[in-house]
Amino acid sequence: MLKIKEIMDGINAILVRLYPDRAVYVDVLPEKYERPSFFLRPEGRKITSRTAAVVEVEQMITVQCADEVSDRYETQTARLYGVTDTLTAAFLQRGALVCGDRHLTADRVDVSRSLDIADVTITVTYEDDRPAAPVTQPLVTDVTLGAQPNQKQEG
Repeated sequence: MLKIKEIMDGINAILVRLYPDRAVYVDVLPEKYERPSFFLRPEGRKITSRTAAVVEVEQMITVQCADEVSDRYETQTARLYGVTDTLTAAFLQRGALVCGDRHLTADRVDVSRSLDIADVTITVTYEDDRPAAPVTQPLVTDVTLGAQPNQKQEG
């Protein structure tokens, strides 16, 4: 089953390719982080049964875009939305997210903004193998056959 980290790695690769001069934080956002920068955080995950062997997975990951700020803690709206527009276009390209041995496409991209931060939430939906059930009985380690060869009877 595809891991969340593999999806985050695919998103990180796009961020680094498009913005090589910006820091990308994963897992922890330091108290005093660089600006401009990105922070990746996984959001909700929904797994739905499709068949006996397949599940559908919907995974959301948010890219928090922190822009530069002025002395008065202001940011340029056009610059910040330029970044979110670029990211939206990149994530919606067919097969853009290289995640392990798969190429995923974002099904939905949501953008929101609060002051100097914009959030780009990417939703990918894909099918995956259902996890195998745990083994409940010990495996057979030795087999003894009880059949004996037929002996000819004289008579």
